[in-house]
Amino acid sequence: MRAQNPADLPYGGACAWPLPSDERCAHVARAALRRAMEALRFDTDALDSAELAVSELATNALQHAASRRPLPPHSVSELAIWARLSPRPELVISVFDLDRQVIPRPGDGPLLAEGGRGMTIVGAVTSGWGSHPSRSRLAPQPRSGKAVWMAMPLPSNWPRPTGPIFPAVAAQRLTMNLSARGVATHRTTESTGISLVDASGLNIWVRPSVFSWTGPNGTCHGHPLIDLQETTEHIIATLDSTNCPTVR
Repeated sequence: MRAQNPADLPYGGACAWPLPSDERCAHVARAALRRAMEALRFDTDALDSAELAVSELATNALQHAASRRPLPPHSVSELAIWARLSPRPELVISVFDLDRQVIPRPGDGPLLAEGGRGMTIVGAVTSGWGSHPSRSRLAPQPRSGKAVWMAMPLPSNWPRPTGPIFPAVAAQRLTMNLSARGVATHRTTESTGISLVDASGLNIWVRPSVFSWTGPNGTCHGHPLIDLQETTEHIIATLDSTNCPTVR
């Protein structure tokens, strides 16, 4: 996925950027995110908060990249954004790195302390954050790692898609997303229009209004069809969860 058009986000799209493995990492993340959020008409307060928070996520990813030597010939960190309507309308801002062993946790001590407070700051200026297993989007071949994400409420004037989303089309797009991230998939469509996507043995039903599946622990998941990118991330996290601890 190399789409860079923020106008696609209200309709199930996403944007992703490689982040350099040097001191420019946080600057590149801030600049890319601000341009995208300005195009999406977020207000100044939201832009400033998002810039502050993404700096923390990018800095953490850079620290993890610096521990890997030699570095691969391509970026090892990525910034991605997409919108979701469930559980509430939010912009999801995610930074991927290759280190699944170290997960972020809120620090202790005063909020304005010099160090160790990064994720506490993120929690203070966003509507939520977390971490989960994920896979790269932009590497020549998909690579396993983790994503640390944060969320910002969508603007009140956020466009709402009109007209139906056909399950067969949603299933095709989901299959493409998963395949691009290295997940083996097989898709079938019934005469009713309902589709079934087999993602490395995990069955995802694609019905007129929702993606749904049952995780290995018996938990039922459901996401509206417009939340294509969020669904993709959750499925990858479900498939890879046995290899990486999660936060929140």
